[in-house]
Amino acid sequence: MKKNTRTWLGAIFLVAAVGMSAQGCGYIGKIKAKDRLNKGASAYNRGEYDDALKLLKEAMELDPDSEQVKLFYAATLYAKYSLSGEETFAREALAEYEQIHQGDPANADAVAYIAVIYGNLGDKEKQREWTLKRLELPGVTDRSKAEIYYTLGQGYFGDSFELTQKYRVTDDPPAANVPEDQLTPLREAQRRAMEYLNQAIALDPEYADAYTYLNLTYREQAKIEKDLSAKKALVKQADEVRANAIELNKLKAEQKAKEPPPATP
Repeated sequence: MKKNTRTWLGAIFLVAAVGMSAQGCGYIGKIKAKDRLNKGASAYNRGEYDDALKLLKEAMELDPDSEQVKLFYAATLYAKYSLSGEETFAREALAEYEQIHQGDPANADAVAYIAVIYGNLGDKEKQREWTLKRLELPGVTDRSKAEIYYTLGQGYFGDSFELTQKYRVTDDPPAANVPEDQLTPLREAQRRAMEYLNQAIALDPEYADAYTYLNLTYREQAKIEKDLSAKKALVKQADEVRANAIELNKLKAEQKAKEPPPATP
């Protein structure tokens, strides 16, 4: 009986020792990973991206569950892409951010960077899809939502302007002879621009930039309006919105002028 008891206790101590050893290794790995992370961040700040990538990759191997390390690694890949223009780095960064998103759908940095990278890769639909996902993130403020809607509206205005400029006739009155087969997608781009810009203004009635692009979108609509009276009505609306934007910018400048100068050290 005593022998069995000693054997049983010995087995328990062995299991405990193995568990403590494993925990110790995990702890040491995290310490080493933190060291690599700090050194990688320093290399990143110095613009030494190759060194940063090497150190951060080591950190990920030492602590595969660290979201902070993954975010730094992905950001460094994107910085490398921004510096070199090599698409491979953009796609690698995209893969890293998508993996982070899968593990943590509420990570705002991952969602924002995925949208930006898709835009850099020329995939407007994916860019817009991920930009809209930012609206679903917890804690997003009305101001942030207004900026997201503004970004989307500005992008759709750009789609319209890019096309109408190819067939521009005059600016006063706005007119463009856009081919019939391209009018449907053009009107859809203008509709979406209007929708998102108005949503931005609803959330922030003093959003001067949103009013500016709303003015320009009315003019885009006027370019393809064949009815002269309807065209004039669109231009009138554009002028009213533009006046609002000018007034808001004027008030903003006056408020800024009244602010005390920053304290000097």
